[in-house]
Amino acid sequence: MENLNSTELFAAKTIINQGLEKAAQSLSFFMKEEITFKELSFSINKVNKNIDFTSKFGKNIHLLITNVIGELKGVCCLIFSEEEADKLKQTALPKEIIENPELMAEMADAIMLEVDNIISASVITKFSDILNHKIYGGVPELKKLSFEEMNDYVTNNFLQDLYIINFKTQFQSSHLNFNPEFVWLFDNTFLNSIKSFALDGSNIDKLEVSSMA
Repeated sequence: MENLNSTELFAAKTIINQGLEKAAQSLSFFMKEEITFKELSFSINKVNKNIDFTSKFGKNIHLLITNVIGELKGVCCLIFSEEEADKLKQTALPKEIIENPELMAEMADAIMLEVDNIISASVITKFSDILNHKIYGGVPELKKLSFEEMNDYVTNNFLQDLYIINFKTQFQSSHLNFNPEFVWLFDNTFLNSIKSFALDGSNIDKLEVSSMA
């Protein structure tokens, strides 16, 4: 698989950024408070046995997985530390649920899956619209793993001819601050679509304008 050049990397990064900005708007509605989004870092690597899938540490990292279905193939992964996940649940759920252990146990994972639905769907939709391909997200899956277990999971499930984009983000409101990692795994179908898109200079011009808006 060929590397992405700087123009292609810009296209991929900008599309994800726009998707996450849209996700912040949707999260604001869901959480009933204004949430802003800021990019912290961006990297792209070939998936291999030596790569660390996440910088989160602990024994209960929340890994939310959404398969991309349709004309392009890929996997969206949203990663929260246990502390970030707990903070998000405490903010999103009403007091009567938080104070009821049975209801809390029942609703906690559902909240994380809904947050993943919002964020992953926003990015997938943005890729679909900009690259002009019919794609959508499958039913999300939640796994709670240690750092070591997560890297083993990637080794066992994603060691193919894939690239990995790791996008560290910050979502922030007046009393909530969480920094999930958004990881996008993609194969030749995505790679070729990004390359074709970036070949047209007018596409890049439009992205540059929209990224400055």
